[in-house]
Amino acid sequence: MGGDRWVTCVRTMICSVLLVWGGTAVAQTHRTLDQVLAEPNLTYGSAACLALVASGSVSSALSRGEAFEALVHLGPVPSEAIEYTDEITLGDYSHILMVHLGFDGGLLYRIAPGSRYAARWIRRARIAEPPVFPGMKLSGNRAVRILDRAIRHREGERLW
Repeated sequence: MGGDRWVTCVRTMICSVLLVWGGTAVAQTHRTLDQVLAEPNLTYGSAACLALVASGSVSSALSRGEAFEALVHLGPVPSEAIEYTDEITLGDYSHILMVHLGFDGGLLYRIAPGSRYAARWIRRARIAEPPVFPGMKLSGNRAVRILDRAIRHREGERLW
């Protein structure tokens, strides 16, 4: 019984230290997620945060602007000059998810990777529920739901 108390005490101390050291990063993550969920139209910065943090490419403590800068370096970003505050389309968001979550896509996506065929594959894989059009805007809430389903799909879960 004495050994169990000691193990519990050590676990409590470790958890306390981790909470104190990691509290700032956790608070930043929650704040960023709340901001993304509140967006009526998802921005490139928010899309970069969602996709890159989910893929493990960047730290969750980065701002949306910093995550967008990482996305510019890692790709894919459309060729036209954009800012992290610009609204993203469902097709571009799908393409970012395809690249950073490691999806192969269908035959047409492999031949001509881009937002059009990425959106089609995301729909066919049942990651995004209708309506799905490459040029449409999406809310932050819908983007988070799509990301959740994409991660579940990547882990082998059937999405019916």
